[in-house]
Amino acid sequence: MCGIAGVIDVDGVTLKPDPADLLPRMLRAIEHRGPDSSTWRQSGAATLGTVRLAMVDKPTSLQPMPDREGRYLLCFNGEIYNFRELRAELEASGAVFATSGDTEVLLYALVEWGVDALPRLRGQFALAFWDSVLRTLLLARDRFGIVPLFWTHPSGSRLGFASQVSALAEAGYDIRLSLNDVVDAGVLWGVHPGHSCFAGVRSVPPGGYVQLGGGDVQEGLYWEFAFAEERNVAPLAEQAAELARRLRTAVARRVPAYGDPAVLLSGGLDSSAVLAILRRMEPASTINSFSIRFASSVLDEEPFQQLASSAFATVHDGVCCDDESVAAALAEVVERAESPLVRTAPAASVRLAAHIKGKGIRAVLSGEGADELLCGYDLFKVARIRSRWATNPDAADQLTELENVMAQQKQLGRAIERAFYEQGVDDPDDPIFSHLNRWAASHRITQYLLPQLRELFPLERILDGVRERLPKASLSWSSVERAQLLEVRYFLAHSLLANQCDRPYMAHSIEARYPFLDEDVVDFALTLPERSKLEGTNEKRVLKEAMADDVPEAITGRVKQPYTAPEGDIFRSQAGDELLTVYASPRALRSVGIFDEKRVAWLIAKLKRGRTSFHDDLALLWVVSTQILGTRYGVADSVSPAAASQMIGVPRG
Repeated sequence: MCGIAGVIDVDGVTLKPDPADLLPRMLRAIEHRGPDSSTWRQSGAATLGTVRLAMVDKPTSLQPMPDREGRYLLCFNGEIYNFRELRAELEASGAVFATSGDTEVLLYALVEWGVDALPRLRGQFALAFWDSVLRTLLLARDRFGIVPLFWTHPSGSRLGFASQVSALAEAGYDIRLSLNDVVDAGVLWGVHPGHSCFAGVRSVPPGGYVQLGGGDVQEGLYWEFAFAEERNVAPLAEQAAELARRLRTAVARRVPAYGDPAVLLSGGLDSSAVLAILRRMEPASTINSFSIRFASSVLDEEPFQQLASSAFATVHDGVCCDDESVAAALAEVVERAESPLVRTAPAASVRLAAHIKGKGIRAVLSGEGADELLCGYDLFKVARIRSRWATNPDAADQLTELENVMAQQKQLGRAIERAFYEQGVDDPDDPIFSHLNRWAASHRITQYLLPQLRELFPLERILDGVRERLPKASLSWSSVERAQLLEVRYFLAHSLLANQCDRPYMAHSIEARYPFLDEDVVDFALTLPERSKLEGTNEKRVLKEAMADDVPEAITGRVKQPYTAPEGDIFRSQAGDELLTVYASPRALRSVGIFDEKRVAWLIAKLKRGRTSFHDDLALLWVVSTQILGTRYGVADSVSPAAASQMIGVPRG
């Protein structure tokens, strides 16, 4: 994987500063994504650059890559796993290749098919493709937005794009936080597709593209998450066999061409399934596995990690995270994520990434995506039961199902109980029914904003922003399937793939690859009926069936444990206290200009008394991480320090 950046003089007038001065600065800002080389090239009005983390065809697939005639120019970040099949198809049409890697194949696929090449791709990617004759630029990302790509086009200025917003800041663009999107990131646990946390900066949406031509910018989608109208009606055993077959292909596509393969091993079913398939493929090879352990026994999954490592004979390693180490890594990971956080897990990820880099490994396989595709989270169980409860409250099995869910997650019993009796149960047809309670609870973070800002973000306004963006087809899906869409759009795309995976791992030049997000696996999963994924409280049925003969029963049969790093306790550590001093002091809060200093002080005092709830911890993390970014970039919607000092209060309850 790599990092890309570029600028386009849209109106044909070369603006100042000279792109020859801009591109080196932009590329230095993202050199952690590609430490092997840094190159830029100018083609008419376009100047494109790449920092490269070489995985395939090291000597010859240099970027930005022109075609032989010099009309087209491509810079590309990621991997195209089916490039050999595409190459054969292009060769049959007369294409001649000078390299053996995926970059040149992608270049000529775009020359041959244009935007229609995008649905043909199997991989994780972000790309910029320039046509110097037509003066058009195409930006695009993979289906799930695994690889980041941001762009901005202020009035009267050149268009700029980059893998990370920090590179746009280096190019001189006015980069400041967008309070609307900062609030969405905290309440929804993600921003809307196409948005970023910065004013005037767009993100190419997952499964989407942006085209610049004739001075106009157009955005579109080449793929959307949607369930098949006709569902797979085969017996569960046949569905499981097909899923296993597709997963084997997906894993094989992602095994690195160089070095021993490696897997991120959580101790759960998904990563164990990836490891089991890999071991079957390579029975005699060295396979590395890496895990995050936690000092807290409540969070730690080491026994299951060791069980999987032993079962599949891996060379196992990892890091142990405690409150101090997570707090110490927080500022770095927030700056890399370029987003406020609602989970501290990214700080644990960045520590593991640094450790893996020290072992000389550049690519790891991971199990993200399985929970969203196959209903692994408790949220899906709760959505199913609440939906049935709302439509048929007298059903005899409702109480039994409720007791089963609560018994599985005893430490979350109160939260799950409230999920059944809080608001929204009387409106099961609401398209965001499944997430109403989570988002209503998360909305409490807005009480720490200054009063005149707080009133701008009523809950219904935020929720309407989600509703109005949903595809019409989703209205005919079940509440569980709509919940899957919402998890994919917000939590998976933003909190998981971006904040917890790409940014921490690429901070240390580690590329994570996701077999469960393989296009062929996803296409099959979207044909499965709900009962194949979730029946009662039995989640991921089809995956458990597919892996029954390969993964130890102690793992396939265990209750799903949500991956969670230490949360509020990190601010009780020495490093955490330093974070509060630097970023949450009254002076720091007034400087950024969006938070109520008395309310934040009240929250910190509550923390130090040891009485914070999950939602208090989420709020404090959101405040501190927003302050970290606001201190660096500023906030487009902030209030002056003098005005902020006049607008302070005491929080409710």
